[in-house]
Amino acid sequence: MKRIIGLIFVIVLSFWSIQSLIGPGYFPMHDDTQVARVIVMGKALENGQFPVRWVSDLGYGYGYPLYNFYGPLPYYIGGSLFRMGMDSVMATKWMFGIGIVLAAVTMYLFLFPILGFLSAITGSIIFLYAPYHAVEIYIRGSVGEYWAIAFVPIILYGIWQVFNNKRTVGICIGAIGLAATIVSHTILGSVTTGLLIFFLVINSIVKVIIKKVGRNDWYLWLILLFGLSLSAFFWLPAFVEMRYTGVSAMITSSSTVFSDHFVCTSQLWNAPWGYGGSASGCVDGMSFKIGKLQSTLVLVALLVFFINRHVKRLKRIHAIVLCTVLCTAFILFLMLPYSSILWNIVPLTRFVQYPWRLLTFVTLGIGIMGGSLVAFWKAPIIRFLVAAGLVSLTIVVNAKLFVPQYVYLRDTAEFESNSELSYTRSRISDEYLPQEVPKIFNQNDVIQETITTTPTLGVKEITKRDTYQKYELTSAYKQSVILKIAYFPGWIIYINGKKTSPSIAQGLPSVIVSEGSSIIELLFVNTPVRVIANSISMISIVLLFGFYIWKKDQNLMS
Repeated sequence: MKRIIGLIFVIVLSFWSIQSLIGPGYFPMHDDTQVARVIVMGKALENGQFPVRWVSDLGYGYGYPLYNFYGPLPYYIGGSLFRMGMDSVMATKWMFGIGIVLAAVTMYLFLFPILGFLSAITGSIIFLYAPYHAVEIYIRGSVGEYWAIAFVPIILYGIWQVFNNKRTVGICIGAIGLAATIVSHTILGSVTTGLLIFFLVINSIVKVIIKKVGRNDWYLWLILLFGLSLSAFFWLPAFVEMRYTGVSAMITSSSTVFSDHFVCTSQLWNAPWGYGGSASGCVDGMSFKIGKLQSTLVLVALLVFFINRHVKRLKRIHAIVLCTVLCTAFILFLMLPYSSILWNIVPLTRFVQYPWRLLTFVTLGIGIMGGSLVAFWKAPIIRFLVAAGLVSLTIVVNAKLFVPQYVYLRDTAEFESNSELSYTRSRISDEYLPQEVPKIFNQNDVIQETITTTPTLGVKEITKRDTYQKYELTSAYKQSVILKIAYFPGWIIYINGKKTSPSIAQGLPSVIVSEGSSIIELLFVNTPVRVIANSISMISIVLLFGFYIWKKDQNLMS
């Protein structure tokens, strides 16, 4: 009951972080494609596509495999709400709000068994109202990132359970948390996986050196194994098939050179609040501050830790604080220019693009340390006063940051129009198109139909969905027909029931049709790597469920 009461408190105290989402209107953000992505996800689900990979309304009308690469988990929620009848803007704002509150909820559930009731509430609120969270939500519009970080406490909770000999529950929870992080945001999921591997390696080395390797240390690796296998349906095809799109070029382009986006030390303490972007140097359009309040809480936590370092009652809390400080300090170091040598040496770090992305993990560490400040006190009344003071101060100081630059009113139908999806929003994010596909710079040139009717070619549309199209063609003579759809592995073309290999020019397929009437079908199917990846995920679900049931039965019999 106490856990539930605390959870209710956390949800209520989250109100000021989502207050700006309540009511009419929408707001601008850096990644201003969120409503469009919710709409196309909803349409794909309505057409029966699962897992969703291809969307036909984006990419200037050519379509592209957006959710083969871009973390789909938040959009499954938003798209489902849209499919159930909620208007697109409201569904998008609900998707925002669920992800925001989810971060506070998972942090609370992680801290509750470790630090207690009041500490869990305090830590979750300090984590939620971190300035960078406001940047992610109301400035950058990075939905996937703040959804991803919301699942990291679940991974930590799983690790904690394993260390406390609740191995089955810990492995299941930790694996689900890791999989959800990966499927929420490609880059942040990769960073989380890398940090987890780093932790597991260090833990194993230390335990081998001190000769205290236990069964739990090896069980921790199952969290990684099952987390990766559960999410294989997403990350494996994304990794293998990336070369067929412009994603790789975007990541390695000069506009996203990681060395231009380190954080200056002074910016961590305080930096002007703005709604602009990241720039080279110490003057950015948005703030990367940890915040004076959060920075002070870290210093106070370290001071209290040092003063009470010999108190046996606090031994567990000391271990938590020490581990959190070391991990947070390491991540902070990676955000600063001094770490550039590591960025150049460690493989694939360039895919992170912006070192300041790691600030989201720093907010997590500060939340844990803030919660520990409450747990240090023995007297219940002092714990209550400290918790109430920290929660109130955090909300008063930081809630004002959780607002958009401005709110505007716009008819929902305009967000859902063909021109909005196929041109306006497609221009913002066209990197998922094959690089050879010609870009469109005029709204009048947006692709309206897959096959164009000409004086010598009649076209009758029979069926048109995201992953299946069927047409009846009437040709005056044998000729080549261009199919205006971005060619990507998985598209299969049939003419009169016979599979046909198309010619590819400028990223578009073309086929030869004979004189007279022909039936042409376009079908988007799983490639071998997608079949393998889907199978790995399905098998992992069965194995994880079976592992949980078997271990549960074993515990009941013992």
